[in-house]
Amino acid sequence: MGLNTNISTLGRHLRKAVLASLLLMPLPAMAQAEAPSESAMVNLVRALVKQGALDADVGTALIQQAEAEAAQARAANQRNVSSELPPAPNGAIRVPYIPETVRAQIKDELRNEVMKEARVERWASPDEAAPDWTRRITLHGDVRVRSQSELYARTNSNEIIDFATINALSPYGIDDPRLLLPILNARNDRWNNLRLRARLGIEAKITQGVTAGITIATGQNEGPISTNTSLGGGFFKRDLWLDKAWLKVAPAKWADITFGRFDNPFSSSDILYDKDLNLDGIAASLNSGTLLGEDFAITARGGAFPLDFGASSAPLFEFDKIDTPQKYLFAGEIEASAKFSAVSVKLGAGYHVFKNLQGQLSTPCRVETDSFCSTDFLQPLFLTKGNTLSPLRQIVTINPNADLPQLLGYTFKYNVLDINAAVNVPVTDRIEVALSGSYVKNLGFNEADICRNGLLGRPYNNNAAGGRTFCAAVDPAEFVGGDTGYRFEAVLGRKDIEKAGEWNVLAGYRYLESDAVLDALSDSEFHLGGTNSKGYFVGVNYGLYDGVFVGTRWMSANEISGPPLAIDVLQVDLVAKF
Repeated sequence: MGLNTNISTLGRHLRKAVLASLLLMPLPAMAQAEAPSESAMVNLVRALVKQGALDADVGTALIQQAEAEAAQARAANQRNVSSELPPAPNGAIRVPYIPETVRAQIKDELRNEVMKEARVERWASPDEAAPDWTRRITLHGDVRVRSQSELYARTNSNEIIDFATINALSPYGIDDPRLLLPILNARNDRWNNLRLRARLGIEAKITQGVTAGITIATGQNEGPISTNTSLGGGFFKRDLWLDKAWLKVAPAKWADITFGRFDNPFSSSDILYDKDLNLDGIAASLNSGTLLGEDFAITARGGAFPLDFGASSAPLFEFDKIDTPQKYLFAGEIEASAKFSAVSVKLGAGYHVFKNLQGQLSTPCRVETDSFCSTDFLQPLFLTKGNTLSPLRQIVTINPNADLPQLLGYTFKYNVLDINAAVNVPVTDRIEVALSGSYVKNLGFNEADICRNGLLGRPYNNNAAGGRTFCAAVDPAEFVGGDTGYRFEAVLGRKDIEKAGEWNVLAGYRYLESDAVLDALSDSEFHLGGTNSKGYFVGVNYGLYDGVFVGTRWMSANEISGPPLAIDVLQVDLVAKF
């Protein structure tokens, strides 16, 4: 049965090929090919047998089948000719006329039918040259080399405490007059520091509606917001980190759910989340599809993202363990998008709740005997600068010379309302105007929290003469922090540079008070990271080649409140994407 099937399939394709060549052959040549006792199919099969392309038995069977079909065709043709046309003169050969349009149509139909059968039967598919898994996997990545200069105002304060370093060294005797406190550099410029960012990702289509991906990236440390690594340092090799690892299930075009570590799924700007920030956990998305028409859509996104599950065995050196609450980010967003002719508009509103992050003052803690105080687990995992911080430990001691190892925690809650809008207006095929704006407000901010633990719980930072006075019953606390931020940006040209010759220019302004968002997750570049900053930024980008562009950006930032800290940053980038 297999031989008969193969003979039938091959014969069918050979007949189609010969028929196509005969129909498309110039008329004199076709007339010459019709010898009284010859068959083109027979000659073709004999040639294939002679060259070894066909077995002799298969060739014989094909010749017999071709001769039988040719005889039937001649008989039918004779009947048709005799019934429709007068007898041909002696010695004349009748050649049917086929219009050029009909011949082209037959050629296209034959080609499409043969290729369709080839793909189904897998006997002439070009894709079969590679294994199946290679067609389900894609690679992507980018390399960026940057020169960054950090320029400080000479009027900056040189007494700004580096709370991020204190947090990393904690517990630290911040109240111990015998210990020096780490201080930020605020006056000495740093020119042309070279930095590198490299990312490589792989994405695989597992089956219909299921994809997975992994990305590795450089990074100076395991912090969440930057994948830059500094060059120099004795030619040491650079670290690579697992930047993303995710699994996405899309049961329908209008719904998907992602598990693992993945891109920030929300439309937030970098005043809330750094562009390099990836989230851990579960995120889901639902969209209206075409339910509201082709030019209008509503998308709902939400998720649960663990920040810290707590120590599994704390205190480490004590018999009685404590139950540490898990720290989470719960977030949701509604976004509407619309198109009006060539103009596209987006408007989104999100709410981001950070659970169990606010610091609390511990029960009295004897540092001579206790290895763990009751609220140590509320220490922030990562800090930059700007957020208001208060002590976590209520230290008691009978020894005036005892060490006073202190931990710091967030003074306020962080429940952030995030509103974003964007408008894109094409000017020409290569030029567009993109406008965007963001507004954030920490609805968990309550100034009364400054006083909730009395004098022992007063903040260490964001206090200054002339600030708002609280806690008068205990001791005045002059607070200068805030809970609001906003950002505007305009881009002219191509917003995303992909081709040679594409360009854009951009400009914007941002304002971010001390406790509007978590400084640990906000943009790491403007004002060299953190909150409590305001200023403008400008930039230019140009495509040198397809997938390669050069760009520069100038960011000028000042502190909003507290000791003066003005920082200008100049970046020059060379970027390649693939």
